[in-house]
Amino acid sequence: MNYDWDFRVLLPYLPALARGTWVTIELSAISSLVGTICGVMLGILFRYKPLDKLLLPLNDMIRAIPPLVLILFVYYFPYADIFAIQPPSTFDCAAAALTIAMAVYVADIVRAAYDGVSRGSIMGARSLGLREGDIWQYIILPDIVRQILPSLMAFYIGNIRLSSLASVIGCEDVVFVARQAISQRFRSLEAWTLVAAIYIILVLPLSWLTRRLEQSKWLKRR
Repeated sequence: MNYDWDFRVLLPYLPALARGTWVTIELSAISSLVGTICGVMLGILFRYKPLDKLLLPLNDMIRAIPPLVLILFVYYFPYADIFAIQPPSTFDCAAAALTIAMAVYVADIVRAAYDGVSRGSIMGARSLGLREGDIWQYIILPDIVRQILPSLMAFYIGNIRLSSLASVIGCEDVVFVARQAISQRFRSLEAWTLVAAIYIILVLPLSWLTRRLEQSKWLKRR
């Protein structure tokens, strides 16, 4: 049996799909940016005792929670009963959950990257009389950035895909719009094909940039 493809039925939904795509971009960008900043700070705090005794187990526990469960937990959390505030929007809930998921993974790779920083370079800088702030600025942080950039790019790509989970709580991203179109037009293949094409367009530039970074001579310096 030949399937009768008909994308014309989705034409009325193109404006909504465009808005949904922008919501997906915003959700991914905000959670990636804030999650990276928080993750870097958390990864640095892992190096200080006794904070590591508290933060490392907490980080591992959060990493064990699936992102979908995090999104649902943040969405259904009783804000009014505990904090006497209005519940945040579905976008804010999804952004917060994805930010937490991103932060704990970034923190772990920052911790591992710090362990890989050349101790000889640090000791040499101290013997030359450099202050700790200068050592961090000119030796430790550049080395950490070189080590984590490829992994970060992979996490950013994954975060774009994970943003599709926001549709579960009613966040009007591109997947949510596609599901609405399917419920009204009953053309699942056409809708999901269009959604897949949108994600390919969003992800391919980052995939290309990741490969370029992996081949960069700057990243291979030690």
